[in-house]
Amino acid sequence: MMTEIRILSRGGQGGVTSAKLLAKAGHIDNKFVQAIPKYGAERKGAPIYADVRIADEHVKIHAPVITSNTHSWIILEPSLVETIPFDELKPGTIVIINSQEIPPVLNEQKNLKIGKVDGATIARECGLIKSGTLMLSTTMLGAWIKATDNLVSLEALKKATELQFGVGSLTDSNIRSIEMAYEQFEFVN
Repeated sequence: MMTEIRILSRGGQGGVTSAKLLAKAGHIDNKFVQAIPKYGAERKGAPIYADVRIADEHVKIHAPVITSNTHSWIILEPSLVETIPFDELKPGTIVIINSQEIPPVLNEQKNLKIGKVDGATIARECGLIKSGTLMLSTTMLGAWIKATDNLVSLEALKKATELQFGVGSLTDSNIRSIEMAYEQFEFVN
């Protein structure tokens, strides 16, 4: 089985890092993985997306994820929810948004599994701020792991985070954000 994930964010929020961390965590869990970032002008604040594939067998596809094949979407920046081509998503697709409230456009999607976590508050509380921008990569992955019933294990994500950031307070803050998001995530439909 292959699972395809799309991460939407703005440059500087950690969307590409999210893809790399999720792929690394999948690899730790002995899965086959790909992380495929896609962005244009590399500048802070520009919309970007990154795709991830996690599979039980060797992944032979080397291209961006096809929208209709996505298993789940992780939305780091709520303003980007309007860019999702909802009419192309299959029923049951998981959409996880960093928000206190579900945007109206998501409330209209009755055939999708919509979930939320207040990733911004969690990142702020954990001190995950760089140059004034909240770093949401690990926070939102904690929510994704819970939403997918540990498709990738929580322990693998924590280990991948340690490998990415080294031992120290930054890793501790990121692991704390993972755990908080895992606990606070909830489906709303």
